[in-house]
Amino acid sequence: MARRDRRRREKAEKKKKKGTARVIFGWILCVVLLLALLFVFTPLVGANVRITDGAMGPSLEIGDTVAVNRLAYLLMRPGRGDIIQFTISGEDGDAAHGEDTTYLRRVIALPGETVQIMDGLIYINGRALKESYTSAPTSYRGIASSAMTLSNDEYFVLADNRSNNFDSRDSTVGPITRDNIVGKAWLRILPLKKFGRINGG
Repeated sequence: MARRDRRRREKAEKKKKKGTARVIFGWILCVVLLLALLFVFTPLVGANVRITDGAMGPSLEIGDTVAVNRLAYLLMRPGRGDIIQFTISGEDGDAAHGEDTTYLRRVIALPGETVQIMDGLIYINGRALKESYTSAPTSYRGIASSAMTLSNDEYFVLADNRSNNFDSRDSTVGPITRDNIVGKAWLRILPLKKFGRINGG
């Protein structure tokens, strides 16, 4: 009887160990597939972009790597709060080399809306915009010091770090047209401790 009970316990322990091994193997497989998706498949439909300046802080910090989905806007339009990648022509973007330059900025106002910056706040169609991604007031107003209405193909974009004013407030940038939008930044890949979806992404 005791021998039979011992065999049952041994079988149960072996079964438990096999179950644990399967769970661990499943997790490892998921991680490997996820990494393959991010570093092999992502470049096929988008790009991995390393942050080299503080324009999008505190949301994105220098050294972060984010995934940009270039297919995101094939079936939908950019939304308010999205962080987009867009190009600026060589004349305005990288005048020294005459090359087009890409930037990441947040969509603030949408086509057809009227935007204005007053008293450190952004007003969309006369109503103050609530923003959770920037801690500083928008002191520099640039071309948005007066109310401006966007055309049906224009987006008003700003850096989260409002002291960096190379965005739609700058007359050399201005509102971004749909043709200049490359894709949507949606996932922070590195560092791993901050891995996850981007606020607004």
